[in-house]
Amino acid sequence: MLAIACHSEPTSPPELPRDLTIKELLKQVVDYNESIQLRLLEYEVSRKKINAEKGIFEPELVSNYERQENNRRNTAEQEKSQLGGFFFEKNNVYSGGLESLVTTGARLRLGYTLRDLRNNVNRTPFSTSFATLTNHEYQTFFGLSLTQPLLRNGGVAVTMAGIRLAAISSDIAFQEYRRQLMSVVSTAEASYWNLYMAQKQVSFFQESVTLAEGILKDNRVRFQTGKGSDLEVLEAEAGVALRKSRLAQVQEKLIEAANRLRALYADARFATNNLVVAVDEPEAKEVPVDAFESWRSAYETNPDYLIQQKKFGIENVRLGYAKNQRLIQFDVKGAYGLNGLGDSPDSSWADIETRGFPSWSVGVEIHIPVLGGIKTRNELDAARIRLKQAALGLKDIEAQLVTALNTTMHKLRSSHASIGNYETVVNFNQNLLQTQLARLEVGKVESRKVLEVEADLLEARNALAEAKVLYQQALLELELIRGSILQSRDLEVDLRDLKARTEALLRR
Repeated sequence: MLAIACHSEPTSPPELPRDLTIKELLKQVVDYNESIQLRLLEYEVSRKKINAEKGIFEPELVSNYERQENNRRNTAEQEKSQLGGFFFEKNNVYSGGLESLVTTGARLRLGYTLRDLRNNVNRTPFSTSFATLTNHEYQTFFGLSLTQPLLRNGGVAVTMAGIRLAAISSDIAFQEYRRQLMSVVSTAEASYWNLYMAQKQVSFFQESVTLAEGILKDNRVRFQTGKGSDLEVLEAEAGVALRKSRLAQVQEKLIEAANRLRALYADARFATNNLVVAVDEPEAKEVPVDAFESWRSAYETNPDYLIQQKKFGIENVRLGYAKNQRLIQFDVKGAYGLNGLGDSPDSSWADIETRGFPSWSVGVEIHIPVLGGIKTRNELDAARIRLKQAALGLKDIEAQLVTALNTTMHKLRSSHASIGNYETVVNFNQNLLQTQLARLEVGKVESRKVLEVEADLLEARNALAEAKVLYQQALLELELIRGSILQSRDLEVDLRDLKARTEALLRR
């Protein structure tokens, strides 16, 4: 428990003002929404993977030490050449070098080997045992070796395949970040308009309750003065009770809408009871929409479509690699070096400096699967199938985009037409209510008729507000499909912006 208590609490986002604009909301959401931050970190991970893949070309320093001891009986031939029936040796072998992979798939090694040879062949005169051997020979080799694949694993495309896959995966992570950012921005704005709608409903019902209470008060005065009936009082009381009940319901919806909005940018541990107020009004002006331009924008900036394109590119790279692996392994090998020999390391290196004893070799190495390459054949078939899957997925998204755009554009036109229709209904009911209130003043209409007209006006005002909200949400849906929602709000990011955001997030 003590260890947990010692952990520092995460920084909470600053409290927003009570009066909230969409611009302020989106800034807070972009900075503090956790799902966006997760995608941001995922993109940073993908960038690190690219750098990791590029590490295959990093040269490696290789060093080795080997101790050799050997005792054996000599053959008759060896006994004559080595002047003895036994052969003893105790050698120390030191080697080191620099190894590296180049873009063609070749492996290079520049190395140095020093062999400290001590045996009964190079012993001092009159020495009879291995323990008395004091003379050493030092054998040196310094040279360069190369192994270049010509078929399997050969060529820039195969060597760079891992880097290309990591780069495309990073592009996908970037588009997934954009998709998440678009989704959260769209959800935030939709929630903002839902809050606006709940505020309007509360305002409408508060006005309705006030009007009904006024009528109830007048009816009670008339009843007390003998100018009204008990039934009118009861009808007015029922109208007030009904409106208060519905007011309580929309007040609950207002709290829910405000909390849903806060959840997009605020940590629940730091939540307060202060309710934000949506102060922006939805635009009712019709936005012209060009179908061809919408399709073009969707194909160029919609993250789902771009992600599927990148996946198709990944499968293309994998198919090319799988085709290469079906080839036989045919490697060309070559080496060139210089030899040296002496009674000390320095003297043996002197032979290297004079380049008097060069050596070289050239050869080929071939590997052919006996059964035709079972693994590589099936991997190639699988790669071809995955490429077809990616192509079908791309066509499927294209069809979905066209269908979604057509549906959304129809919804946009329909919701805008509804705004005009409901405005006409609201104006009519407002004029009718004013007329009925005037007639109620002079006793030419019953209060029940006035309450009915007011209820129709309340329904029309709610419907008008809802139509405006639906129109804004249809615009959001259209921009989301087109992939233009970030650009239209100056929230579109490039890689430099993303790097700055990642650094800020990691610091925080």
